[in-house]
Amino acid sequence: MTKYILILISLFCLQVAAQPFETQKKQIPAIAPQENAPELPALPPTLQLKAPNNPFTLLKQPQQPENQFMKQTEKSIDFTGKSNLVHRKIEFKPNYTELNDHKREDAQVPKGDQFFGDFVNNGNAITVYCRDYADVDGDRISVFVNDEEQVRDVFLTNTFRGFVIKLKPGFNKIEFLALNQGEAGPNTAEFQVIDEQNRVIAHNNWALATGSKAQFVIVKNE
Repeated sequence: MTKYILILISLFCLQVAAQPFETQKKQIPAIAPQENAPELPALPPTLQLKAPNNPFTLLKQPQQPENQFMKQTEKSIDFTGKSNLVHRKIEFKPNYTELNDHKREDAQVPKGDQFFGDFVNNGNAITVYCRDYADVDGDRISVFVNDEEQVRDVFLTNTFRGFVIKLKPGFNKIEFLALNQGEAGPNTAEFQVIDEQNRVIAHNNWALATGSKAQFVIVKNE
């Protein structure tokens, strides 16, 4: 019995080995082309692409029609200075001589004298110091005592200059006459009055028009 079983198993195995595997590739039979196959319609000329002579040459992008409006706009603007849309640079060369004359004429300087008060001092003399407290622009003065010129044509600088004035009994009227106005406007000065004991009697400043005076009075009782 065992022999018959072995024989049956052997026959079964041989039959299985003889069958082809389903996983093997199957060949598809070729189809013969039709003799009267329909032709495809030709592409319109606008869609036909021509192969470049050089296979590595990129196809050029088709040109777009020019925009006439943009073309006219670009031509209408001229940045060289000829266009009305561009303001030309105006060269201005000031005449400094005329400006200085104009500045001197238009300077708001009060016409008239300036009075700084009466002061009592019984010494024999006083010393008056004055200087230009603003820009040194050519201010000039003369000094008068009781209407008599004591110092003539003093050019004012930023440094104090002193003048010794002898006092007489009674009133001593001291005046500073503005001979001119400098380039910066009025005749300007700072002044100090010092007595023989180095005490300050008066300290002030003036701003005068040409021909005006700065005045103060020293009263000597003895």
